[in-house]
Amino acid sequence: MDGNLALTIAAVEIVWLDLMLAGDGATDLAVATRALPHSRRLAVNLGGVLLMLSRAAFLLAALACAPLPGYGLFCAAALVFAAWLSARRGEAPPSGVTRPRALPGLLLAVAARDAPAAFVNMLAAQAAAQGHRPLAALGFALALPMIALGAAPFVGLLRQPPLIWAGAALLGWLAGRSASADALLAVSPMPADLLGDFAPPLGAALALLIVFLYLRRHNFKRLPEEEP
Repeated sequence: MDGNLALTIAAVEIVWLDLMLAGDGATDLAVATRALPHSRRLAVNLGGVLLMLSRAAFLLAALACAPLPGYGLFCAAALVFAAWLSARRGEAPPSGVTRPRALPGLLLAVAARDAPAAFVNMLAAQAAAQGHRPLAALGFALALPMIALGAAPFVGLLRQPPLIWAGAALLGWLAGRSASADALLAVSPMPADLLGDFAPPLGAALALLIVFLYLRRHNFKRLPEEEP
């Protein structure tokens, strides 16, 4: 694949991932700070800084650990977990976090709720960047306006079932690509090129299967009981 085309595709993937994984933190922060009418602006500003600091820490950790054997497999497992998180996005919009009266407690509650999404957000950006640090930094930079300005319209749009499936497939594809690049699989009898060709679609299929099973179980549990 042409280098410029590959970089363009990676950039589009990173934008999509940020829309998927950076918006819920802003929504949770906005909902939680409604309980603080007199200091809401301060709470939103401090909360936004806290959410961005957590993403910066996760991205730096991902970049530092990327060369380590086993990291690709760990990243693949985390991205499949992110596909499950994307399936949960199809439920009703979050009702907000528990609202402690003290500002520090409220901010910590929001950060704790956002931590799984922030973690996989930066892992996914690093995986999509394929070793290009400027692209990984782009993933972090694009998360900033979504958190600072709010991304509620995008969050609502991405709860539509077709986009849930598409997002899960992308996460699974990146999971397979990360796993195939892991140094631990260098001893695999399968040639590296063949492994790199088969692992991404296999990861996408696994992510879609997880989303299907979750949604099927969720919908089944919500069915009304049959009449006797």
